Amino acid sequence: MLPTNYYVIQTEAGDMIRDVKSMLRISIRRLESANFEPNPSELQFYSPYKEGLIVFETVNIKDYLRPLVASALQWYADHIGSPDMYISSEAPRPIFKTVQL
Repeated sequence: MLPTNYYVIQTEAGDMIRDVKSMLRISIRRLESANFEPNPSELQFYSPYKEGLIVFETVNIKDYLRPLVASALQWYADHIGSPDMYISSEAPRPIFKTVQL
């Protein structure tokens, strides 16, 4: 395995992947345990994991950091012992719109 600069920290909102050099930040949330509204200016990725779904969302992403996201997510999958984790940018749940009756 290649050496990385990634690590996981715990925050009030949940876990977060950080990169030492670039300061890339990716929050990690379980979709069942929290309401999640995607931030349109951030990148979101979804993955099934242990009878549930998790979402990864960048925090204050800069254009030059976008190429690091894939390697950070692969590092996380390896870190939790799931190197074959399926990660997609497609939301796995339907998006419902409210309709006034």
